[in-house]
Amino acid sequence: MRYSRQRELIFETLKNFETHPTAEQLYIQVKQEMPQISLGTVYRNLNILVEKGKIRKVDSLESSSVRYDARSDEHSHLVCTKCGTVKDLDLSYFYSVDKLLKEKFDFTVTEHNIVLKGLCSDCSLTEK
Repeated sequence: MRYSRQRELIFETLKNFETHPTAEQLYIQVKQEMPQISLGTVYRNLNILVEKGKIRKVDSLESSSVRYDARSDEHSHLVCTKCGTVKDLDLSYFYSVDKLLKEKFDFTVTEHNIVLKGLCSDCSLTEK
């Protein structure tokens, strides 16, 4: 992949997000440092980074908004069905399930692609 200052800035900005932003949210942040950048350029570079395995695309399921994740290691996500917040979930929670599947079905899990849907703590408070 050829070096691009714009792509590097988009990637670094994404890594600094504590949440999983949309392309539009990233664009707003990147534009502060690089005012001439276009939303189309942000989308194109995000697609390149996804293709190269540098970042992950996270469909938020409940909306048409795609979110992006700078963590390229294997992990799962918790998605709030009310506000759309996406949080990382380490795979250590699934090791006992993997072991059970091996013992019971002689099935070896080689990859996880798990999205758990529910309500985040803030949305749970408003539901009560």
